[in-house]
Amino acid sequence: MIEMPEATTIAKQMNAELVGKTIASFGRGNKTHKFLWLNRPDEEYAAILPGLRVTSASSFGRSIYLNLGDHMLWWSDAGGKLLYHAPGDKLPKNYHLGWEFTDGSALTFALQMWGGVKLLDKSEFGEIPNEEIGTPPLSPEFTLERFDEMLDAYPEKTSKGIKGFLVATGYAIPDPIHGLGNAIVQDILFNAKLSPKRKTPDIAPEERQRLYDAIQSTIAEAIELGGRYDEVDLYGQKGRYVRLMDSKTNGTPCPNCGTDIQKISYLGGACYLCPQCQN
Repeated sequence: MIEMPEATTIAKQMNAELVGKTIASFGRGNKTHKFLWLNRPDEEYAAILPGLRVTSASSFGRSIYLNLGDHMLWWSDAGGKLLYHAPGDKLPKNYHLGWEFTDGSALTFALQMWGGVKLLDKSEFGEIPNEEIGTPPLSPEFTLERFDEMLDAYPEKTSKGIKGFLVATGYAIPDPIHGLGNAIVQDILFNAKLSPKRKTPDIAPEERQRLYDAIQSTIAEAIELGGRYDEVDLYGQKGRYVRLMDSKTNGTPCPNCGTDIQKISYLGGACYLCPQCQN
């Protein structure tokens, strides 16, 4: 899934590559996906998009926006490959959506798992779509004080561990951290020396500070390195951020203490942790 490091990287690349280009056509690719959600019929995308000029691109947490004057394309909760193709380049063998520009270049999107690519008009967005809620890491609003408030307001703080809070979206709670997914959260919790099962009322003030710092530093490093090693950018290049806690490190020595990294199942997914360092 695209998480904040990849969304930030791709939006930056879109600004460098796409601004000034005009969309010539939109269409489905040669594959279908039942969990790819559009908010309008295909015919409306195909009728509205041609002639629109790219004015900017931006991101907010895990979301990517391509701004087209009075319209916007919004990739939300999306996983997969969003790729740019220069004029004359061969398109991928398999993809789900495609946009061609008047200069012969193109964008393709191949979805993995689930996600939406919505077409909005000006009444539905300002700087971000009206539906977006939450506070992204690294934003001015994401202060330690704000983080404390979000932890205290988490409605499932006594039933779900800290992992549940970190990966929750606006569908689950009214005020989430916008941008974190299960993958990057593994490293955040390792850097904070916290078990994913720790309940938020049991996390001491100094541990909250450590967790807040780990969120900021881990996300900043992943963005600096162009995203995670198992995701790709707009040009199909893998990121250079190598995760500390994932399936490839399961059973290997912890980089801090040497204890074998363990895999557990928790809240519907796999977690990787050091049982000695994280408590």
